[in-house]
Amino acid sequence: MDRSRNYGRGIHSDVVGFRVEVHPVDATERAATRAVLRAQALPQLHEWITRAIAADETWQLTPHQHYWRLADGHLTHRDEA
Repeated sequence: MDRSRNYGRGIHSDVVGFRVEVHPVDATERAATRAVLRAQALPQLHEWITRAIAADETWQLTPHQHYWRLADGHLTHRDEA
């Protein structure tokens, strides 16, 4: 267990929630990437967060990361616990 993230017997409020990171994209690809993010990734992110909020306590207390990757115009995503 990572003691730096543990606050007594519970989880410190500073490490609870969601964080979204968007990595830099070449200027020539930004408009197309932005369109895919808005049309596909953001609705998927909304769905994932909605499910996470409704998940049982065990799932919520386990760290998760959800990744989206855009390659050759094709968006993929996966969840890692």
